[in-house]
Amino acid sequence: MGMAASQARWISLAARKTNVEYEGQQINQARTALANQTSELWNRLYNMKVPTPPSTTEYTKTKYTFNIGDSQKTITDIQDANYTDSDNIHYNAYVTYTSETVEYKGIRNTNSNPQVQYVPPTDTNPGYYMVGTRKLTCLNDIDKNSDEYATYTTALDQILKDWPDALVSKEWAKGSGADLTNIYFWKDNSGEINFVTKGDASTPDTLQYCISHPDEALHSYYADSQNVTKSLSKYAIVEYDTTGRATSIQLEGSSAVYELNTTSITDDKAYNDAMNQYEYNKQVYEKKVQDINAKTEQIQTEDRTLELRLKQLDTEQNALQTEMDAVHKVISKNIEGTFKTFES
Repeated sequence: MGMAASQARWISLAARKTNVEYEGQQINQARTALANQTSELWNRLYNMKVPTPPSTTEYTKTKYTFNIGDSQKTITDIQDANYTDSDNIHYNAYVTYTSETVEYKGIRNTNSNPQVQYVPPTDTNPGYYMVGTRKLTCLNDIDKNSDEYATYTTALDQILKDWPDALVSKEWAKGSGADLTNIYFWKDNSGEINFVTKGDASTPDTLQYCISHPDEALHSYYADSQNVTKSLSKYAIVEYDTTGRATSIQLEGSSAVYELNTTSITDDKAYNDAMNQYEYNKQVYEKKVQDINAKTEQIQTEDRTLELRLKQLDTEQNALQTEMDAVHKVISKNIEGTFKTFES
């Protein structure tokens, strides 16, 4: 091989080696970028909050009740307090509790499509009103000295108290001037005595109006004993056991101490809602994990491809270096031979 040919060959090999080294640098940079992407994915996975199923204890609360006579009271709230009354009695709690009592109340019925009709009088029967299949009685036809009438007046007094704007209440409110021929009543399927007014066709919510307007609702009123739940709040002395469970209560203004009964109540609806939310969050979490794993696997596949190419470039670089060393020796011998010729 001549000097010029050897030099041309060495330059060609050097250029190829430079290209190999440059491609190797590009591959290393690409692998670094892939490594950064993998690190970012793992950080996202690490920072993801793993859904945890709800515990029934989170939706279970302690219910305290106590009895005063035959009446059961249910405590809805106990707050710490620091109160001393005028008798120098110190109370450590402020308690809210519900109490069920029985009260005589006026009740309004809504009779949809009441089918009110008036049956005209005949020679043998006076005229009368009907609501559905119920025949109505005029209050004026009741003996004013009878116990029956006293029962009706008691009911009407309560209806007047609770429903003062009702037409039947306004009629009854006239007192001695009340036109009892305008007040009618009947007993419904529940045994309640319902009161209404006759009125006229131009006055809504009356018998006459519902006859002219059969699609209109008729309101009737009755009075009955109803269970009423009331909420009360008082200062109290509450005793606790070593576990923090309240065991007894003494209400403000009373010397009686009542034992507290304890039951655990779980809000099943709230728990089921939380469980459904957990199942949804779990599916979302698993989907994100799958996506991250799939992306990571794709990156690893690309990295293995680049690593294989880098090994090929390393092999090629070694081969080029070996060949360059050989060419370099040839050039060196050519130079040495040329200089020796001139020296001789």
